[in-house]
Amino acid sequence: MPLKYRAIIFDLDGTLVDSLGDFHHAATIMLQSIGHDSIPADEVKSFIGNGQEMFIARCLVRVGADLTAQQLIDATKVFERAYDEADGQHSQLYDGVDELLAQIKKAGAKIGLCTNRPVARARKILAGYGIDHYFDEIAGFETVENPKPAPDPILHCLRQFNYAPSQTLFIGDSDVDGEAAHRAGVEFAFHTQGFGSLKSQPCQLLIDHYTMIDLLPTEEKA
Repeated sequence: MPLKYRAIIFDLDGTLVDSLGDFHHAATIMLQSIGHDSIPADEVKSFIGNGQEMFIARCLVRVGADLTAQQLIDATKVFERAYDEADGQHSQLYDGVDELLAQIKKAGAKIGLCTNRPVARARKILAGYGIDHYFDEIAGFETVENPKPAPDPILHCLRQFNYAPSQTLFIGDSDVDGEAAHRAGVEFAFHTQGFGSLKSQPCQLLIDHYTMIDLLPTEEKA
């Protein structure tokens, strides 16, 4: 039976992939390179969700680092190199993700990804877990002029799919995702095991585990 939704769009970090370990690892190496101690993982977790530039800025503010423009460039390069070299060894897919994507694809719905990471990095992550073939469109940080929490990445995917917001579900793990969904006019499902919190945005579904295979309702018969 067809799904209720014609398009299902996912956030990446904290939604499909538990990447906290890689973020914490790379942040620790970056901070040590400028003479600062590491930040506890629980705090690093709260910094994820608004893109790399904001993540690094939050880490630097947390330790009181006051860098010149060149020092910031150098620190960013250290972070990026450490993250790339980690190559996902401190990250993992959330349980049930592969099975859920297969179910969605089998039902004939389009699958999209909206992330504040660059597209190439997002594709590499998906490919590393062998799930890149499920995705019909990826909207990254550079795809649109205004990334999340603006609705632009979601609307970009919908234009590619030729589907309306009313036919779409966006799954994310933060208020940033919830705001993007609300502004795009799509329904929102909140992944409770992710990195963020849902304080001010409405959601239509709460997802504790993707192994709850019935979380996507089927289309009602007339």
